[in-house]
Amino acid sequence: MPVILITSPTPTAGKTSLTYALLSRLRDAGRTAAYYKPYSTTPGNDADYSFASNALTATLGIAVGPPPQPLSANADAAAATIAELRRRYDTVIVEAAPDAPAAELAEAADARIVEVQAYPPDNRAAARWGARLSGVVVNAVPPYRLDAARDTAGPNAVVILESRLMLAPTVAQIGESLGAVWPLEPVNADALVERYLIGGNIMDNGPTYFGRYANQAVITRAQRPDIQMASMLPQTRCLLLTGPGEPTEYVKAEARERDIPLLQVPASTIAAADALESLLKAATPHSPAKTRHYATLLDRHVGTERLAEWLEQTRE
Repeated sequence: MPVILITSPTPTAGKTSLTYALLSRLRDAGRTAAYYKPYSTTPGNDADYSFASNALTATLGIAVGPPPQPLSANADAAAATIAELRRRYDTVIVEAAPDAPAAELAEAADARIVEVQAYPPDNRAAARWGARLSGVVVNAVPPYRLDAARDTAGPNAVVILESRLMLAPTVAQIGESLGAVWPLEPVNADALVERYLIGGNIMDNGPTYFGRYANQAVITRAQRPDIQMASMLPQTRCLLLTGPGEPTEYVKAEARERDIPLLQVPASTIAAADALESLLKAATPHSPAKTRHYATLLDRHVGTERLAEWLEQTRE
């Protein structure tokens, strides 16, 4: 059965997003799959392994190999683990940590390699991996740089356009970042937030102003129930209520009815908005919604035949 090793020449290129999405597509195809991350720079506390072991196991039913080891660990032991997973599952997807001995591991496990590059790409993947290279994915390409990215990475590279959703934090992450309190029982804490709207003294009506974007959070003072009520639309993923005071019972009742999270933030509206900027730098792929979204990006940009080649064909 095939073994696919996902690697990258640089950190944070999108290896984990691609790995999770491929596992999702294997499940959709009715194939059994295993995830394995042999090495980690934080082997006792690896977030990728933790998410796979919990959320992906629950949602996708995949198998997960043993916890990652330090980068200095022997490749033979990792290759033995891969061989055992290979005997038991249709496809094994191995995620290589930055600075891990990917070439040595690919040789020992007889794996095919898919390299993930962050934009801007380079054209050196074939030189790095030789005949084992099965494909190149270039992530987060701006639409206006699409042709240039293809020219640099080569005609066989897969180019994935940038997506705001892949940088979006969850409602729970926003609340934790701002030190927020939930005045009601938490709901939809895993919902992703792409945009933030400040609810102030606007001239437009509620649906016109708050109905423009999907996956938004509305930041407004706790003492403005009028704005809070106007912003409770299907596009709103949560309300961030700033400053002193608590939401009224009427607002709470409406939030319960619509399953819109309320988060009370001790900071002012401006301070809360400024603090949210740090979440862009801390974006992670550890979200079932992001896994599903990146899988749709693969469908759109990779194509069925190429995806089947990666997931199903063994090496000659």
